[in-house]
Amino acid sequence: MDFRIFDHIPIGVCILKRDRKVLSCLYANAALKRMIGLMLEGQELEEIWPSPETTELAKKLKSPTPPFEATLPFKRNGRACWALLTISQEQYEGRDCYALWATDISASKEAEASLQRAVSSADAASDQKSNFLATISHEIRTPMQSVYGLLEMIELEKPSPNILSMAQTARNSASGLLEILDDVLDFAKMDADQMELDHFEVPVRTLARGILEALSVKVQGKNIALKDDIGGDVPFVIVGDPKRLRQIIINLMGNAMKFTQSGSVTIKVSKGGKVLAVPSRGFVLRFEIVDTGIGMTEEVAGRLFRPFSQADNSTSRKYGGTGLGLSICKKLVELMGGEIGVTSEVGKGSVFWFEFPTEEVSTDANVLDLPKLDGISVLSVEDHPMGAKEIVKSLKSMGAHVESCPTIEEALRLVQRRPFDVGVIDQGLPDGLGLDLIREIMQIRPFMGLVMYTVRDDAGLQHSLQSLGVNYLAKPASRVGLGEAVRDAAANSVKLDSTGPRKLIIAEDTASVRDVLSRQLNNIGVEATFVPNGREALYAVRSGEYGILLSDLHMPEMDGYALVKAIREDDEKLGRHFPVIALTADVQMAQRQVYMSHGFDECLLKPVSLGQFRRLLIRWGLLTGGDATAAETAVVENVPSSSAIDRDAMIQQMGAFDENAIEMLKLFIDMTRPLVDQLKITSSAKDHNAIKEVAHSLKGAARSACLNKLGDIAAQIQNDAESGMLDQDLISKAEAEFIRADKEISSL
Repeated sequence: MDFRIFDHIPIGVCILKRDRKVLSCLYANAALKRMIGLMLEGQELEEIWPSPETTELAKKLKSPTPPFEATLPFKRNGRACWALLTISQEQYEGRDCYALWATDISASKEAEASLQRAVSSADAASDQKSNFLATISHEIRTPMQSVYGLLEMIELEKPSPNILSMAQTARNSASGLLEILDDVLDFAKMDADQMELDHFEVPVRTLARGILEALSVKVQGKNIALKDDIGGDVPFVIVGDPKRLRQIIINLMGNAMKFTQSGSVTIKVSKGGKVLAVPSRGFVLRFEIVDTGIGMTEEVAGRLFRPFSQADNSTSRKYGGTGLGLSICKKLVELMGGEIGVTSEVGKGSVFWFEFPTEEVSTDANVLDLPKLDGISVLSVEDHPMGAKEIVKSLKSMGAHVESCPTIEEALRLVQRRPFDVGVIDQGLPDGLGLDLIREIMQIRPFMGLVMYTVRDDAGLQHSLQSLGVNYLAKPASRVGLGEAVRDAAANSVKLDSTGPRKLIIAEDTASVRDVLSRQLNNIGVEATFVPNGREALYAVRSGEYGILLSDLHMPEMDGYALVKAIREDDEKLGRHFPVIALTADVQMAQRQVYMSHGFDECLLKPVSLGQFRRLLIRWGLLTGGDATAAETAVVENVPSSSAIDRDAMIQQMGAFDENAIEMLKLFIDMTRPLVDQLKITSSAKDHNAIKEVAHSLKGAARSACLNKLGDIAAQIQNDAESGMLDQDLISKAEAEFIRADKEISSL
C-alpha cells in the first residue's frame, strides 16, 4: 500500500519498522506531524511519544502478540494531550511494518477529567454536608444532655410546685430538641449512605397497638380517638426492621395528630400493595395512617417529602417542626425497597401510606439464631399479662431463668431478697414509673444489669436511661433483639464477690479530705486504711488483704484511672472482679456509663454525705442495714446565709455540727494554708500545669470541708488553667475567701 495517499487526511498515520530491537518511523503523514509537532522520520517510537506508557507499548510491539489499540500522552505547545492509537500489521516498501492510526482525543480526556472533578467535588460537598450535620448535631447534643440531666436532678430534689412546673416545662423543651437532633443525625446518615437496616422478626399487631399505647398520652385532653384496623389475612409476624418501622409509623402518626383537632387517627394494615408488584418470595405489606384533620391541596402534598419542607409558612408558625420527619420516612421506606405517598383533600383529612416487600415468619421459626442465655437470671417487671407471658416464654426459650412480677413494690421485695443478673423493666407500671424502679434497684444492687423495655418513644427518657448506663429497648422487639439486650446487660453487669476479704482501702492524696473521710467512717463504725496515691493502693490491693477500694481520680505517681486499669488487668489474670469506687468532685463522672466505661463499679461525688457513705457501704456488704443515727438528722438554726461554711452540708456529711466537726474545720485550715500559699507562687510563675494541680487539690479539700464558696473559686481556677488561662483576680478571691473562712472557723 502506498501510504503517501494519507498525507491529506485528518487522522495521523505513522509507519513503524517492525523489528525486535528497534521501532523506528519510516513514514509520518502531515496530520501526525501537526499533532506531535516534530520531524518524525527516522525517530524511534519512544522518542516520538516519550512516556512510561510508550515504553510499555514498545515492549508489547516487540512481543509475538502485539496489541491492537493503545492510548499515549504527548505534549503540544506545552499542554498535556492524548492520542488514541489503532495498530495494524502492514507492508511498506517491501518491509513488515506496523501502521499506527492516531486520533487526537484530548478534548474527550479533558471532558472526562472535568466530569471526574465535578463528581469528586459533588461527593466531597455531600460528605461535607453530612459531616457538618452530624458534627453540629453531636456538639449541640452534648451540652443539651447536661441541661436535661440537671433539670431532671432539680425535679428529683422535690422543689416547690412553682419551680417543679418550670423545670418540667424546660425538660419537655429539652426533650423536644433532643428529638430534633435525632432526626438530623438520621438524615445525615442516610444522606451519606451510612444507614443500614436490620432484618428481624416483627410482630405486626404488637407493633401497631404498642405505638397507639405510646401515643395515647399525647392526645389526653383532645377529642381524638386512636384506632387500629388490621386485616385478618395480615400475618402475625413478618421480616423487617422493627426499630425503623416503628420510627416511620410514629412519624406519620405524630404528623396526623398534629393536624387533627377532632375525630380519629387510624393505623390501617393490609396485605397486598396498590403500587408495588408482589415479589417472587413473600408479599407486599401496606400501612395507611388515616386522619380526619385539615387535609391539604395536591400542590402542597407534592412537596411534603422533601428535606426541611412543610406544608406552608403558616404551618411552620402554627404547628412547628423541622420538616425532616417525612423526608426521613421516605428514605427509610426506599431503603426497604418500598414506596411512600399521601392522598388528601382540603377539609377532609389525609391518608399517608407506605408499602414494602416482606415475608411471613412462622411463630415457631427464627429468622436468626437466638442468643444463648444459659444460666442468666432475669427479673421481668411487666404488668400486662400477655406481655409478661411473652417475655418469660421468649427468654426461657434461650436458656434464661426468669422471675416475673407486675409492680414496683413486688420487684423491690424480690431484688432485696435475692440477686439477679438482669432486670427487664417496663416504664408504665400500676404503682409508678419503671425509671424510678431502676434508680431504686441501682441503690440496692449497683452490680445488676438493667434493660428498659417500653413502648414509650421519648428522647428525654432515653437520655435519662443513657446517663444511668441502662439499655433502652423499644417494644415490640424480636426475640433476637430482646435476647441480645439481656445478653449485653448481663455481660456488662458486675458480680459482687461476698466471699473474699471486705476490708476497705481509700486512695486520696489531699490530707484534709482524708481527715474528713476518716471522721465519717468513725461516725458509722467502719475502719479503713488510707494511702496517698494510686501506686500504694495498687500494692495494697495486690496484697490480698483488702476487698474494696475507694479511689480519688487525680493523684501523684499513679492516678485513679491508671489504678483501676491496672486492677482490671489483674482481674483478667486472676479471674475475679475487685470492687473499685470512684471518689471525685467531677459531676460528669457520676453518670453510670462514664464511670463504668473507665472500669469503676460506682461513683461517690465529693463532698460525700454521711447518708451516701452509709448506703454505699451497706450495698457492698461492709455495713448491715438499719436506721440513720440521730446525729444524721441534726439541724442548725440561725446560721447567716453569707457564712463561709455550708452548715447544712456539714450536718449531712458529718452527722452533726458539733465539736468533732469544728475540730475537723480547724485542722482543714492548718492543712490547707500551704495550698493557698502554693497557689500564689505558681500563679506568679504562670505555671498553668502546677496551678491546675494545686487548684484541684484546693477544690477537693474545700468542698470536703463544706467550704463550698472556696471550692467553687478553686474549680474556676482549675478550669481556666486547663484552658491555658490565668485570672489573677480569681487567685486574690481564693486567698480572701480562705482568710474569711479562717476567721469564721477561729471564732467557733
